[in-house]
Amino acid sequence: MVEENSINKGYNILKISSFLSEKEYSNKQLVIPIYQRPYRWTENNIIDLLTDLYYQCKRLGHNLGDVYNPDNAYRLGTVVLHQYTDEEASQTQVALVDGQQRTLTLLLLIKAAEDSERFKEQLNDFTPIEINLPDCSETQKNLSKNLAFIERHVRSPEFTPEVLDFLLNHCEVVQVTLHDLSEAFQFFDSQNSRGLDLSPHDLLKAFHLREFATSEDSLKESVVNEWEQKNTKDLRLLFSNYLYPIRQWSLGKPSSYFSKSDIHVFKGVNLNSEYYPRSYPFQQGLKLIHKTVDNYNQHAHRNFDQQIMEYPFQINQTLINGRRFFDWVACYQTLLDPLLNKEIEEKDNNWLKDILYQQEKLQKSKNGKVSRPTALTIVHTIDNRKDGYGYSHWWRQGDMYVRRMFNALVLCYYDRFGEQDLARAIEYIFIWAYSLRLRNTSVYLESVEKHIRHNNLFMRLQQSLSPVDFLNKPLPMILEINGTNIKGIETIFEQLGYISQQAMEIIND
Repeated sequence: MVEENSINKGYNILKISSFLSEKEYSNKQLVIPIYQRPYRWTENNIIDLLTDLYYQCKRLGHNLGDVYNPDNAYRLGTVVLHQYTDEEASQTQVALVDGQQRTLTLLLLIKAAEDSERFKEQLNDFTPIEINLPDCSETQKNLSKNLAFIERHVRSPEFTPEVLDFLLNHCEVVQVTLHDLSEAFQFFDSQNSRGLDLSPHDLLKAFHLREFATSEDSLKESVVNEWEQKNTKDLRLLFSNYLYPIRQWSLGKPSSYFSKSDIHVFKGVNLNSEYYPRSYPFQQGLKLIHKTVDNYNQHAHRNFDQQIMEYPFQINQTLINGRRFFDWVACYQTLLDPLLNKEIEEKDNNWLKDILYQQEKLQKSKNGKVSRPTALTIVHTIDNRKDGYGYSHWWRQGDMYVRRMFNALVLCYYDRFGEQDLARAIEYIFIWAYSLRLRNTSVYLESVEKHIRHNNLFMRLQQSLSPVDFLNKPLPMILEINGTNIKGIETIFEQLGYISQQAMEIIND
């Protein structure tokens, strides 16, 4: 760890107390150059920073006065500085080329703590650096607004002396100091524009690996190997097309795009008693199931009966950090495979194929020949299977958006109610989802979001205690058809009785 003045050494890892200390910049002035964009961090950005700070401080079991340990330090990122001599001011200037938003916010945190009686003694020997800001009304307005917001948080019980000590003495940045402006811009560009940016699921992998209990360290290698063997594109689509939208839609929230700023959706609770000796009441059920499954599978009797108890995951459950997160992802990747794979008859051990064939066979045995489309026919049709219901334009982007919505809700239904009334549910979900395709000339992501807001079956399913609760509300008839090249879909709607007589007359004409 570098404690002495190090501004001329080019590259250093500095504690926040060093990076933002006036001593670090003796005889130098830290400035925000005029070419920098204004300070624009929002309250959400600040909440994310504080949440990470509280979480890491608690996770590492930090206490006031703990000795700095680089293995337990929390890295807040990289800052790029350009050092030069201002001939007019006859003073060395240090321009903050990259890291302005984070740096100014950290200084606001320290200022708010300085103004509080709770932390005055703790900050008695610390003098923060003063930054020379450009004349920018937007920056000044946002700094003033965010300071007031941060002051409220600093007064809260969560912001303790331990948290402030953790921030100053156990959080760090990588400080890169360059002496040529073009070189500084080149470095900034390579940091922010070039190279392979970490995807959200990569960040989640890193987070949940950190959340492993010490007793599970031996499992990390196998978990990483299994994760790395997964197709990166498949993982990206799993999160962006299904796991993230489902969790958002089930809460009545929009879900157009999954980015790094949304990974908090997949962070849950840590049940490791070594980090969190106390747990909240809502965690007790999770802990009980977690321990019961492990104890059963690790019992000596399993060597004889070879039985395995699967963890009873739910797609919208409170996630358990660490090992269980990777198990949860693998579970839903497996469940989605039959919905994404068009060769439904040819795959062995396919839960969707097995259930639909069994239910269709049962229906035929009760009613003789089935004259109306079955759930299996519906799945075949939207996959453009050759069974009398041609749907030739399934490949269009809008049609794929609708299919994705259909897949997601079928998965949610099976996840909640299993195979109970699954065939009926598929018919119901098909009518709900593909009514958007029949009504709209074109379908966009915004169309899907609007369709779900208008009649959110994801939320209704989440609140349903039985299949009847979910399936008992009638769906509206199609009064007008604007979609094109949808003959197979249209035929199923007609045979299931979901197209009005008026619309039928227009079709026949």
